[in-house]
Amino acid sequence: MPCNASPPSNALINAARAANLLLYPTADGGLVLTEPTSDAPVTSLVYGQHLLSYSVIDEYKLRFSEYVVKGFDHDSSVSTKGSAIDDEFTFFRPLHIVADKYGQGVGGCDRRAELERNRRKARAHRLELEVQGWQSPAGLWAINSQVRVVIPDERIDAVYLIGDRTFKLDAQGGSITMMQVMHREAFIGEKVPKTKAPAKAGKGKAKKAAKKGRKKTPKTVINPGE
Repeated sequence: MPCNASPPSNALINAARAANLLLYPTADGGLVLTEPTSDAPVTSLVYGQHLLSYSVIDEYKLRFSEYVVKGFDHDSSVSTKGSAIDDEFTFFRPLHIVADKYGQGVGGCDRRAELERNRRKARAHRLELEVQGWQSPAGLWAINSQVRVVIPDERIDAVYLIGDRTFKLDAQGGSITMMQVMHREAFIGEKVPKTKAPAKAGKGKAKKAAKKGRKKTPKTVINPGE
């Protein structure tokens, strides 16, 4: 293996980013590569009823006004470039990214820039929650499941996606679940619509006419033994 080879973990992370998918471990030691769930919330968590504590995290230092991704498409031997804008910024603070070898096809840099913008929005605005117990009405609290969070003092009443969770057990508090939640939309890059090349005028009709006037030739079967 070359000394500059990327470790398997980085290869999985880069592939997940390029495909706009979530990558997280399972309880039995496996890995799941999937899209963020669109299922209904498993339950509602209201501060004062279900939440023991919460933290609202806003880190604008993680965000930038513009995300510029530059790369190189080895198949066509051309340089590629994509960008995404954060409309909530009123001053110029760009971030330039050198793209890896994944997702360098048509529109790959644009999707990479959009995904970077959305992920940074998610990390910049997130909630850290502490709830009693390890289970929701649907079973154990699970990553990639949605939950409705209501915190009146913070004017929060929205559906969030569980991006991380930790189970704790101690003599004082008993079983406690610590979870980090973010908006689902922040995990999804904008999809580029597929466009079809316009057909040349008259070409389709000419093909149909030629096919109609062509006589069918009988099939010839050749036996190797003859």
